[in-house]
Amino acid sequence: MESTPGMQPQDDPMQSAEGPSPSPAEPEAVSSAPTPDPFTASQSAPTAEEAAAPAPAPTPEPPAPEPPAAESPIASTVSVPADPSSSDSEGGEWHLLMEKLNAWLADAKLMELWQQSQRPLKLVGGALALLLVLQLTGAVLGTLDGIPMLPRLLQLTGLIYLTLFASRRLVRSDERRSLIEGIKSSWSSFTGK
Repeated sequence: MESTPGMQPQDDPMQSAEGPSPSPAEPEAVSSAPTPDPFTASQSAPTAEEAAAPAPAPTPEPPAPEPPAAESPIASTVSVPADPSSSDSEGGEWHLLMEKLNAWLADAKLMELWQQSQRPLKLVGGALALLLVLQLTGAVLGTLDGIPMLPRLLQLTGLIYLTLFASRRLVRSDERRSLIEGIKSSWSSFTGK
């Protein structure tokens, strides 16, 4: 319908028939008021203030924050092409691993490290072997100590052997020198110097 200059917006016949339209921000008080239950007498009727008060609008919950994108622990990927010479039953990974291991073992730094640590490793191995021999000897001697009169007989045998050895090798000076030289040569062959 056309509006004329004398016609005001409230004079619109469509609006006057329907009444004022509520704004979208204001909910109707009548429709939001609870209706009393006629079957329950214990409930009291809502007051005018409760009926006129608009229902609180539900607050929208903020969206959950998205977790930050986790960095991949893998820095890069390695693609291994298929080896056409290998059969289907053999895996190419084993050959690749063996090539890498052989290259690592052939590296000069590993050989230098082995040369530097060879002597300390021999010393540690010798100490462990000596400890094992001493433990076994202690166990055998502990068993032999339980046999009656055997420890005294072994002491007597040792004393007799020491006396015979000293009378043959330590009385004359040239025998002592040959014994000392033999001990020195044995020690130098053992140590490798």
